[in-house]
Amino acid sequence: MAAFTSAPSVMPKDATPPDRAQATATVPDSARALRAYPDSHAHLCYVAERSGAGFLPALNERYAGSGALIVDPGVDAGDYSARKALLGGYPFVRLAAGIWPDPSALPDLDAAMAALEVDLRDDACAAVGECGLDYHWMKSTTALQERLFRGQAELALRSGKPLIVHSREAFPDTLRICADYAENIPVIIHCFGYDEDAALAFLSRGCYLSFAGNISYKKADGLRAALARTPQERLLLETDAPYMNPMPRRGKDSSPFDIERSYALAATIKKVGQDELADAVQTLMYALFKAN
Repeated sequence: MAAFTSAPSVMPKDATPPDRAQATATVPDSARALRAYPDSHAHLCYVAERSGAGFLPALNERYAGSGALIVDPGVDAGDYSARKALLGGYPFVRLAAGIWPDPSALPDLDAAMAALEVDLRDDACAAVGECGLDYHWMKSTTALQERLFRGQAELALRSGKPLIVHSREAFPDTLRICADYAENIPVIIHCFGYDEDAALAFLSRGCYLSFAGNISYKKADGLRAALARTPQERLLLETDAPYMNPMPRRGKDSSPFDIERSYALAATIKKVGQDELADAVQTLMYALFKAN
């Protein structure tokens, strides 16, 4: 399990990493009593490592038999087999395989892509990603990032699997690349972090938008406006656990146990019932993330 001895060296969305000694994810005393909410993007292995031995049993207690799904994305070349070994026995988990946009961390990009292609042949692998572009942390590697992103998009196209996209401070290039694929495969913009106009641009190309706990943050008016304009049939919700905890636990590790607060806020923004929204997301996740 060496792939999960620490979180990624670059936090995908939060600039300030949670304090691991102080901010382990909350695990309810009685997980069975509450509804399980679908979570389209959660790094469960990181949460399990940081939260302790009780996390996965509690998660199973809440989610087993509930019908709600959680998607666990890949981030590193070669992490799929270890993640499958830990999570493959949970029928509510859908696994994805992908390489986060840090080409400098790959000693051999071609070899990494070849290994990823093997992982994608596994029947349990339901999606490609997360992959994409991040110009906040790695502006000097934009050409390599695009090569890595397009390579994974091509694998998604050949396999017919959905593409889970990470995009930070890279809207124009992300939109340009996604537009080349979204007519043929589902393209999900995970942890959507742009404004209403960007949301409409992605939606017009056929993309799906997945919103995280940052919709609850004080300065996230643009995100809330984007969510309001996203049709329910294109809308997903996620934790991006262990990151992006909704208020009032911002800065502490998140887990799927925290996502109900995002559903409550999103339902208010969309002016629909919370259960109605959760049911719609659940239906969409089953349509997008298929596994044998």
